[in-house]
Amino acid sequence: MFNGFRNGKNAKISACFAEILLPSYQIRNIVLYLFFASVLLSATGCHYTKHLGKNQYLLRKNSIKLKSEHPMANRGELMDNLAKIIVQKPNSYFFKAIPVKLSLYNKRYNKVHSRPDSSLPKKYERPVVYDSATLIRSAENMRGYLFNQGYFNAKVKDTVVFRKKKAFVIYSINAGTDYVINKIILKIGDSTIARLVKDNMNASLFQKGKEFTNGMADDERSRITAVIRNNGFYKFNQENVSFQLDTFDKAYFKDIESPFQAAVNYVEAPKKNKKRPQADIEYIIKLEDDSAAYQKFYIGKVNVFPDYSDKPADLADTNMKIRHISGIDFKYHHNFVHAWILYEHIFLYPGNHFSQADYDKTHSKLNELGIFQYIRLELKEDQKKKDTLNCNIYLTRSKRYDFGTNYEISSGSTYALGHQVGVNFKEKNFLKGSNLLTIGVNGGLEYAYQPGSTFINNFSILTRSYGAYASIDFPKFLAPIGAYLFSNSNLPHTIIGGGENVVDRVEYFKLINTSGNFSYSWHQSQTVTWNLSPVFVNIIRLPIETDSFKKVLDSNTYLRNSYKQNFIEGENISITFDDINKKHGRNYSYLKLGIEEAGGVLGAVNQLGDALNDLYKIQYAQYTKFDFDARHYLNVRHSVFAFRFYGGVGIPYGQSDALPYIKQYFAGGPYSLRGWRIRTLGPGSYYNAANANNTNQIDLTGDIKLELNGEYRFPITPLFAGAIKMNGALFFDAGNIWLTKKDVNYPGGEFELNTFGQDIAADAGIGARFDIASFLTVRTDVAIPVKEPYVGANYGWVTRQIDLYDPSWRANNVIFNISIGYPF
Repeated sequence: MFNGFRNGKNAKISACFAEILLPSYQIRNIVLYLFFASVLLSATGCHYTKHLGKNQYLLRKNSIKLKSEHPMANRGELMDNLAKIIVQKPNSYFFKAIPVKLSLYNKRYNKVHSRPDSSLPKKYERPVVYDSATLIRSAENMRGYLFNQGYFNAKVKDTVVFRKKKAFVIYSINAGTDYVINKIILKIGDSTIARLVKDNMNASLFQKGKEFTNGMADDERSRITAVIRNNGFYKFNQENVSFQLDTFDKAYFKDIESPFQAAVNYVEAPKKNKKRPQADIEYIIKLEDDSAAYQKFYIGKVNVFPDYSDKPADLADTNMKIRHISGIDFKYHHNFVHAWILYEHIFLYPGNHFSQADYDKTHSKLNELGIFQYIRLELKEDQKKKDTLNCNIYLTRSKRYDFGTNYEISSGSTYALGHQVGVNFKEKNFLKGSNLLTIGVNGGLEYAYQPGSTFINNFSILTRSYGAYASIDFPKFLAPIGAYLFSNSNLPHTIIGGGENVVDRVEYFKLINTSGNFSYSWHQSQTVTWNLSPVFVNIIRLPIETDSFKKVLDSNTYLRNSYKQNFIEGENISITFDDINKKHGRNYSYLKLGIEEAGGVLGAVNQLGDALNDLYKIQYAQYTKFDFDARHYLNVRHSVFAFRFYGGVGIPYGQSDALPYIKQYFAGGPYSLRGWRIRTLGPGSYYNAANANNTNQIDLTGDIKLELNGEYRFPITPLFAGAIKMNGALFFDAGNIWLTKKDVNYPGGEFELNTFGQDIAADAGIGARFDIASFLTVRTDVAIPVKEPYVGANYGWVTRQIDLYDPSWRANNVIFNISIGYPF
């Protein structure tokens, strides 16, 4: 399949690869290409400025030179932020060299130059004409920013270099030095608030020896305000907290009679001692600022309106049903959800003091139920009791049902085509308990392609797969033990699910996997989530095995142990760290660690059976698995660097000599090493030349997996008036799978440190992502292998053999994938 790479359209894709990865013998061509490209750019560069006036210059570049008297731990962050606050920025440049949008503007100058900016299409950019007045504003912005970072005496000097109608601006910044916190002094007029602040100083952002920044002061002000508001002081706000910074280090004035000499010491001593100046910080909370801010409030009446329609007459309906639970009134028009479910997700209780944390927690936990489109909490002071707050909670229902689909398509080096589709249905309020019912079906086909008489008849089915599953997510803790083990705010969800999947390898076997699970999921904090399955079950059956497959199993012990019918019962637990919300999507990380065990309980049951003279025995799998998935996303201007390192190891034990097939690891495909088709790589350096062009080879799997992926993601252009955003990606994948034990059927397949470097496979590629209305992302990737572990020469690197102009080479090496969503 996809022999279409020979046509002109796909030749363009090949040409793009050729500019990125060329054989070493074509280095001379690269040099010539770069030489002529530079000449062309130089010759056409004047066209970028041809519409400028006599005394006008094109702003070509802003540069920043930053220095300070002491090392800067966050130098890179400071540089990025300083660049962002420069008032006048140059035109956009493709790969920092070609101003594509400016070129288009100049090309259509007569048609577009008179159009107002608001109607100028996004593909055009007017030339940015250097404006000297913006230098002063930029310098002020920089000094202000550095002041907020604790550099109180920063100096900014600008220099402009004019060259060939272009202006190059250089900002030379001497940040000076920042201050180190010495001691903290509390000046708080109210004794209750003073005690609260003092009792929570261990969490203070101000610590002795730490560098002071105004940003830190803002965060500390927010922290103190949260502590006080969480203890009933409803009207207390950040304006009631102030700090005074005393930067006058008195140590330099000790035993000095001359004030002038003391001042000299103050300035010179830090330089001589290479010691940063210190500062004392005073916390100031004055009673006279606002007397109401120091009054403690308590929760009075709590009214909940679960089906509020946001109409004035809604609250005046005298026919509403009222349900009382522990002092909270639930007022319905229609009893569409059980009041007890809502009560368990509300943390503002009558008689308790007001807490901002409980207020926020109530909003977030009600939102987690997934059955409300709009949630609003309203607090009103009671007219009779001045220290009491009455609370109304307005909840607007969302759509009860939801449908979703996913689709994947991929091609491989042997003209294979595979695609898979899935459809799921969700009911968000099953049995009126805010229970999430999910029912899904999926199916897929994989074809082989062999040239023949007609195009359609050239395809033959290799694999059919289909299945169905269902699960119910209960927003409560269902267990024989009490829920007292968890706080109300972290109460686990209970998830019960099951399903059946069929894999029909037409020429080999039909495998049926019947599964079931019982699990819990809960949030330990904003960034940490736990998932625990105290029991899961898989029943593996092979009702059909062809004679050719049986013959393979008879000669391959590893496959025979992998594909045997099995009963799997076990448990697993995982912890996930994700700070995307905390970091507001900037430079965030993701880490998931999981461990799974199977067969331990059944092993004990079997031992009991042995003790009872073989009264019963169970055939089951025994193994332990550890998995990890670490990701980091680094945001730079208009683009993202995304990295992932993931994998795992499974160790069979007891009566199992290999992991069950459904628990084994594989490599390749749209979410793994994209330079190989799914399940066609590894283990280790194993390679069977006889299967090189066999589209129906048995899946290659292993017990160990390690993989590293990196992507540079960048925007390309909006399409259809911005309804679709086209983004691009350059990516690199490396990794492999291995066996834990040596197997004669897979020479080189076992994991050994001395061959680890050789065993690593690697690919590189380009891709396009189409974000449709911020709802669906369609991804296309084209990749080629650059390191093949089964090639002995040059440690497996095959970059010298790359020949993207050769149709035969492309047919065997270019892998094309289409899928939904990002790979990670």
